[in-house]
Amino acid sequence: MKKEPTVPAVVVGGTLNGLGVVRSLVGGGMPIFVLDTGRRCAAAWSRFCHFVPSPTLEGPGLIRTLCQLATQVASRPVLFLTGDQSVDTVSAHRSTIESRYRISLPHAEMVSTLADKALFHSLAERERLAVPRTVSISTRADISQIWDLVPPLVLKPADKKLEIKGVVERAVAVGSAGEAHAVAKKMLRTAPKIVVQEWIEGPDTEIFFTLFSCNRQSEIIALFVGRKLVCAPPAVGSTAACMAAPEVAEELCATTRKFVSRVGYCGLGSLEFKRDGRTGCFLIIEPTVGRTDWQEEIATLCGVNLPLLTYWAELNRPAPNPALQKSVAWRSSAAFRVPAEFLGKGVPVIDGYLRWTDPAPALFHYGYERVALRIWNRLASWITPEPIETRVAEE
Repeated sequence: MKKEPTVPAVVVGGTLNGLGVVRSLVGGGMPIFVLDTGRRCAAAWSRFCHFVPSPTLEGPGLIRTLCQLATQVASRPVLFLTGDQSVDTVSAHRSTIESRYRISLPHAEMVSTLADKALFHSLAERERLAVPRTVSISTRADISQIWDLVPPLVLKPADKKLEIKGVVERAVAVGSAGEAHAVAKKMLRTAPKIVVQEWIEGPDTEIFFTLFSCNRQSEIIALFVGRKLVCAPPAVGSTAACMAAPEVAEELCATTRKFVSRVGYCGLGSLEFKRDGRTGCFLIIEPTVGRTDWQEEIATLCGVNLPLLTYWAELNRPAPNPALQKSVAWRSSAAFRVPAEFLGKGVPVIDGYLRWTDPAPALFHYGYERVALRIWNRLASWITPEPIETRVAEE
């Protein structure tokens, strides 16, 4: 009998997120391709994938690169996205992409709703999902709504892509309504819409998340519950260290299943929660839609390989038996220490970049990005008024 060709996997984005996806897919034995704008990204150096240059990771340039790659491989690949801008682009060009790639996404309107913090908050309230009290501000006249909230507060751009592009700060925490007024006026200069939320009391270690994958019938095929241990920057930053959180799995799984069924979700996604120190209740901070999360690899390391399970689901093939659950912690780099009080005896801390079976990404990150490039920029600053531009990683 003629052997069925192995369906490739294509990962858009070569940051630490994409590297985790590549390493998660290795067990499937398929060819893996990583798209990025250049080799100055960790995943491009992994021995487990083939690097494909793309002029951009969004817009027409990305679509052209994906179409060209699709003509060069043997069969219709499974597509994995790691950035919000790529999700928006693929969602907007579904008719072109879905004829060439296998990928599950919520319908276009839902992608837009979940990607917008203001629209998501309205959806969450309508579906009776627990979220912090929030107001949406689009004009200076709207700023007066801040007085309806109880400080401390946090202000964020409604469109997450503005954070990635460096147009506006990711989040700004303030202690009073007056401070919020001033920050809101400043943010509105560069962001067309912002949200102001009541701050959820509690340390960063009270931030939890669910990572999940759903088939086209909105059935969850895999679900993992984790806990953040370190955020960078603290309180408002991305995940720097995390681990599994079985102690809260029952409650957060139930909330996640409710969310999935209410919105008709399909594909990869996640929800971020924080436990209110005053009430003990979990509140949804925000969703991630259509892509893998920054800390996605923690699930694989603990035995829930979401990218690989998604790959098999896209091919309508039965997944292998699930791996045994493990207890490990994950950190985004050696720059962060995992709080010892959260680690049980013998629980290993896995570095996001370093694997002895795949050492080149760590050599690139720690040798080039963390040392050589910084030295070069310091030297360049003595010669020119501005340092050489460095790559800004999508988180």
